Amino acid sequence: MAELTDGSAADFAAGTTDAGAYIAHTRAGEVILLPKVAGEFTGDTMPAGWTVTPLRDGGSATLAGGMLTLDAARVGCEPLLLSPRSLEMSAVFAARPDQHVGLGTNFVDVPWVKFSTKWGRRLYARTHLLTVEDKRLAGDFFDAPHRYRIDWNVLDLIFWVDGEKVAHLMIPMPGHMRAMAANERLGAQPLGLEWVRLSPYPPAGRFTSRVLDAGAPADWHSLTWRADEPRATGIAMQVRTGDVARPGRTWSSWRAVAGSGGAVGATSRFVQYRALLSTTDPAWTPVLHEVRLRYSAAGAPGGGSAAAAGAGGGVSSSSLVSGSALGCQ
Repeated sequence: MAELTDGSAADFAAGTTDAGAYIAHTRAGEVILLPKVAGEFTGDTMPAGWTVTPLRDGGSATLAGGMLTLDAARVGCEPLLLSPRSLEMSAVFAARPDQHVGLGTNFVDVPWVKFSTKWGRRLYARTHLLTVEDKRLAGDFFDAPHRYRIDWNVLDLIFWVDGEKVAHLMIPMPGHMRAMAANERLGAQPLGLEWVRLSPYPPAGRFTSRVLDAGAPADWHSLTWRADEPRATGIAMQVRTGDVARPGRTWSSWRAVAGSGGAVGATSRFVQYRALLSTTDPAWTPVLHEVRLRYSAAGAPGGGSAAAAGAGGGVSSSSLVSGSALGCQ
């Protein structure tokens, strides 16, 4: 038995999206619904619309190693928006004070909502409108990437780390804010930022994979995928098979696969899958991480190893529609 796999940003970038889907160039690569604002700092150029402001003489921002490093500098993205919004960031805090990720105008003028560091390896959920509200978070979140989320609702604020709710503040936060991150201090132990996304997400989006090539006629056995489907979201998968590596030529119709590990049940050299992403809550998106197609040589007894394993091969069906960072919309 052999497998063809899509699981990296490069794999997904060889496929196509419609206007509602987005290929996130995280280090692993993901397919999600299209956010209102996105910033991918895993490349070698700043996403469109993101600006850096030094906070001290010598302050800087550096793109390297799949991360934006802030040293006495702030990065932010227009436009200024109203609630409700949900912000997600992958960031690496250092165990030193005055590092922030969240929402504001400049983190000086009110309002602002953010995760912030203080002395003694302490991370806080913080807000400021009329008064400063601080909640110290249990746990050690320093020196490694974590996924931070702030739900900026009309009547309350919810803070999450790595999918776990860590603070809930019943504080209305009116006003306009934008996605931001800042490190106020100069020198060692800067703040790192991998990516940023800001809701809303559209109700539906579609991703069509590259054309996957077994190298010879093959019996396609199963389609397996790894995904996150938060509340009110879903992913439906479809597959089609063919013998010409050009869409629209000798392809079968799209067939639904009932669940991960479901049967494909067809014989051909080429195969494509399609992911239909949906949400009924604009604050949340499903996330497709990895797809695997199992196959064997056509007619091989007992589904043995394929004569031509394909070696993860693929033929790009067309160019990427929306692959690099959106920047600010």
